[in-house]
Amino acid sequence: MSSTTQAVVRQVLETIPLVMRTLASELRHTGYTPAPAHFRLLFILASRPHNLSELAEKQAVSLPSMSNSITTLVGRGWVKRVRASHDRRVVLIELTPAGREVLGDIQCRVEARMTELLGSLSPAACDQLSVGLEILRSAFASVAEDSRP
Repeated sequence: MSSTTQAVVRQVLETIPLVMRTLASELRHTGYTPAPAHFRLLFILASRPHNLSELAEKQAVSLPSMSNSITTLVGRGWVKRVRASHDRRVVLIELTPAGREVLGDIQCRVEARMTELLGSLSPAACDQLSVGLEILRSAFASVAEDSRP
């Protein structure tokens, strides 16, 4: 590994926790108190219902851990378990209207805070950051694709 790559790795390892702490703090201030992992689940479920195994795989957690998270979200009324119409043995997790509303509110608040924090960047710096984030996403997306069965 080159010294440049090592320096970038260190930057990523220093930066991601800062971003995640800021996100977690903002999530706590919304009043909904979702864990960042729960926010991610709501985001995933906004596109379509998923079964428990799919969600566990996407979050890289065990089925019991995912089941506990879903139970928490069901208890809050943000998701519900439904039987799949094509196979009654399959249980899907889907976002409820209340969950969709919470997700929208959280997204607006978090985006507003992130906009505030990044608002002092010049247009050139924003462009650089965007390119860098896309490179980072591509690097990790390829790993996620490779690890799928």
